[in-house]
Amino acid sequence: MGQLGGIHESTVSSAVSRQAVKSSTPAHSFFHVVLDIYWSAVEILYILQTKWPDLPVHMDLSSFLPSEDIGDRDLLTQLLTALLWDLLSLAAKTFNKVTLQECPRVSPFPCTCVREVWIMLIHMLDHRSQHMQSDSFWCTLYNILCLVLQENTTDFSCKDPVGFCWWLLSHVAPLYQYDQYGQFADQQQVKSNWLLVQDLIKKTLDTKDQTRVDESRLRCQLKLCLSLSHLWEPNTQAVVLVWEYYSKRLNDLFQVPGLTLQGLASVSKTALSWYEKCKERCNDHTQSRDQENSFQLFLRLLAVQLRHPAASGELQGWKQIKGRFYSKFHQKRMQELTAIGLSNFITLFLTLALVADVSDVAGKMQDLLDLLNHGLMDYQRRTIIWKGVFALMQVHEHRQVDMGHLADRMAKSFNRTCSEFSQKGLDPSLRHQLWALLSIYVESTQDLCENSKLLHLSQAKLLAPGFSQLLPVCRENELRTVFNLIQTLLAKHRSLYKRALRQQEEGVQQIQSTNIAVLLQQYRDTADALWSHIFPYVRKHSTTLTPPPTLADVAAGFTFLALDLPSPPDFARQQQTFSNIFQYFGPEDSVCASISCRYLCHLIPNQSFMDQLSAECPAYQSGIVHAWFRCVMQTYGHNDQMQELTRLVLRLPEMEIILHSQHVTIEASDSPETVAVKFIKAIGRHFNSLQSLQEKTEFRDQVLVYFGNVLRYMGPYLKNSGPAEALRVGYHMVGCMVKHCTKILYVQSNPRSLLPSLMDRLVLPRAVFNPEKTLHPAVMGVIRDHLHLFVQGLSKLSYKRDPFVQKALRDILQQFFHRFSVKSGSFTAGQPQANHPLLLALSETMSNSPSTEASLFRVHLLEGIRDLYMTLRSGSLPNRVAETFSFILELFRRTQTAGQIARNTPVLLATVLEYQLLCDMPAIKKQVSEMLQFMMESCQQCPDVTPRNVLLPILRDFLARNLRIHQSRTFRPFETLALLYKDLIADLIPVFTNAVLEVEKKRGVGADTQLRQAYTSLLNQLGQKGQEQLDVLNTEQHDQIMG
Repeated sequence: MGQLGGIHESTVSSAVSRQAVKSSTPAHSFFHVVLDIYWSAVEILYILQTKWPDLPVHMDLSSFLPSEDIGDRDLLTQLLTALLWDLLSLAAKTFNKVTLQECPRVSPFPCTCVREVWIMLIHMLDHRSQHMQSDSFWCTLYNILCLVLQENTTDFSCKDPVGFCWWLLSHVAPLYQYDQYGQFADQQQVKSNWLLVQDLIKKTLDTKDQTRVDESRLRCQLKLCLSLSHLWEPNTQAVVLVWEYYSKRLNDLFQVPGLTLQGLASVSKTALSWYEKCKERCNDHTQSRDQENSFQLFLRLLAVQLRHPAASGELQGWKQIKGRFYSKFHQKRMQELTAIGLSNFITLFLTLALVADVSDVAGKMQDLLDLLNHGLMDYQRRTIIWKGVFALMQVHEHRQVDMGHLADRMAKSFNRTCSEFSQKGLDPSLRHQLWALLSIYVESTQDLCENSKLLHLSQAKLLAPGFSQLLPVCRENELRTVFNLIQTLLAKHRSLYKRALRQQEEGVQQIQSTNIAVLLQQYRDTADALWSHIFPYVRKHSTTLTPPPTLADVAAGFTFLALDLPSPPDFARQQQTFSNIFQYFGPEDSVCASISCRYLCHLIPNQSFMDQLSAECPAYQSGIVHAWFRCVMQTYGHNDQMQELTRLVLRLPEMEIILHSQHVTIEASDSPETVAVKFIKAIGRHFNSLQSLQEKTEFRDQVLVYFGNVLRYMGPYLKNSGPAEALRVGYHMVGCMVKHCTKILYVQSNPRSLLPSLMDRLVLPRAVFNPEKTLHPAVMGVIRDHLHLFVQGLSKLSYKRDPFVQKALRDILQQFFHRFSVKSGSFTAGQPQANHPLLLALSETMSNSPSTEASLFRVHLLEGIRDLYMTLRSGSLPNRVAETFSFILELFRRTQTAGQIARNTPVLLATVLEYQLLCDMPAIKKQVSEMLQFMMESCQQCPDVTPRNVLLPILRDFLARNLRIHQSRTFRPFETLALLYKDLIADLIPVFTNAVLEVEKKRGVGADTQLRQAYTSLLNQLGQKGQEQLDVLNTEQHDQIMG
């Protein structure tokens, strides 16, 4: 029959194929008959030996045995050994055909029947060893495999004896989990054969003929060794043998030539990912094994060997071998480590810390790292060390061991680096390297805080004084990194501290085996570090022009910190109450508006905070409204944060009372600016509705708190003449304040009233009065677009008696009346036909029902225009009089009520008549005629507004002043008026006649023919009354001639 190994490979392959199993092919039948005969012979010999031990049985098995020494044993031992050798030969044929990568997945058992024979062999040999003092299965297999490993073995054909032994052992060892009936028992521990494994390790790592072991082969065999470690009890001697190899090669890459960098030892991007990889390795997640190099597989093997005793609180195995690990490192060896070597060194110690005595391992790692000269070390290795120490802190958090000693050392390194980073004139490349280190510290500290369960393992020590040096020199993206850490820490601290307080009140003494009093002290230490090293910068930086938005989040976190954890009375630092912090970051004008806006959006929705704030600061609502008003003026353009703040502020009781009392409706689509304007209007109406002086005084004080120092808000924009949108919002808001709240902004008896400074800075700056200077076009544009609001506000004051108002209006007329044409392009809005600001200021008087106050102010304004720009001096025309007349004509054209023009007629009539008398320019005469037509028609339509007895004195005075000088020409304007308002001029006939006679009398030469002709021409236009007077004059003249 021969040996199993002698069966041709094609026959074996056919016998175990799926098709052969289904159809019982001859090859399948033959192969299994051989197996049955083999095992039947074993059974027969076993029965004979058991029942008739003295019965002589002879069989020549020498050709089946691997060694002549075995021929001296009993026949059953020889047969079992022969069968085992035969099975090995059969397995070797399979092994010789598979590649290195396929080994773990390919079985040495061609079919289940062969595996069952292996199982029966295991139980048979172990049974005989137990009852008959013969060799056990492992002992028998060990002896045979030793022969396989001998180089002079000629009867066994195997391409890689060591690899074959590893492969076979990893597949045979699990068979111990099957009982004698072939049922899987899943025993936790099975009989081991570490002696064979140790021999295989020595063979594997033997480098007599080469500098290093083939990496791919080593990876494969370590995986097989790892699978054995899961089945067997720990054996530290095997780990030590492997460590002896790697301790000399920590600087190696452990890369397979020709493959990608997969499995290459490299530094993780973050300390957290480094820790998580080590933790995953220690938990023996099998999915990552194929991506690991041989050194990482060794670490996995180390973790498996040490994990089980450590989990049960026993560290005897670690204590036995730690000297073998520690002794490999001394100062020279540490200095020889490259970046890769240092990474491997730290990864080794992280693994040991996870499965052994973390305090002992961490202390030793720090001592060894201290042997390095950090001052002369390149930044790559410094980066590796910083990440490694933080990964070690993650291990401390995982094992719930205090990390104070590590935090102290890292804080010192951080402080030194911050000091170097903050130096002026730092080389850019050096700055980049230093920031890389500092960002590792900041981000790793954040990861540590996020992963912490209680923040009670001395994490507060990482908030080192170096932060106070680092923050002022950080750029915006760097600040965001630091602020992310502070936000995380503040939020975590608040949550944990409130929970500890709540449980302390409930009588709980411990949280997760930690005394609550100890926890609270740790939280106070953390708060102290935050106040000392972070808050001063947050407070100061909030006043800059462009602080990062996250600063507001941090400021809100500090406010809640002050609320939840008040400082004790004997605390050395300056007292920081939550109300003080709120007053600073909310209503304080020096804080950037975007910060105040975002800050308030954090606080106002928090009802518990608002309740305590109202108890601490009764006037808090005025402060919030003030902050909102400032933010509206300084935060221009679409801003979601501003929309949210507006929505929150509208819910304040003070806002609701004012808005509801004036029946103001706020739409959801209203912008913050629109809401603010509605609010300003409501304030003005509410003030006017108050009756008593005390009520008005109190409300004025309240509103002035709302408005604050608006000039300060606009200061940067005025100084820089932009941005244009910021100027527009500012002028619009202040203009609405002046228009609707002018009596709040100005009290004549109060020299500190806000209105004069607003006028001086916004409307009438010094540059306006200096002909050698010009205002920036953007500033001039917003003045043009919003001047009418300021003028309308002044119109509500005592403009006839108050010197300030009088001067302000006069200056506005002098500086801006001719600066802007009646119709021209806008400086800011680009409108093709923009209104003159003074026309807009008088827009109410153009309506169908103007108020008396508006009408009176229009008269006053026209008086000012008349005196400044229409008065004829020494017979010469004023500059740009045509533009002046264009303004008045445009005003008349837009006025919808004749009564309004009639009310203006007494102001302008005499001056317009003088132009009619003296000016011969056709364009001017045309404008004058049109103005006279507007005025006369209006007076005829509204005789109750401006009756003739008001106009007659004006005309008599005009006649008296001009007749002696201009004689006959004086009647030309009256002829024009006679065409427009005949009855008015007819009432003056006696005056005209007496004036003519008086002039003639004074001349003493009789009748003035030319004068009489002009007068006659006028009388001819006055109808019946004119004709009667003409008849009288003719009769008198005839009598004088006859006499």
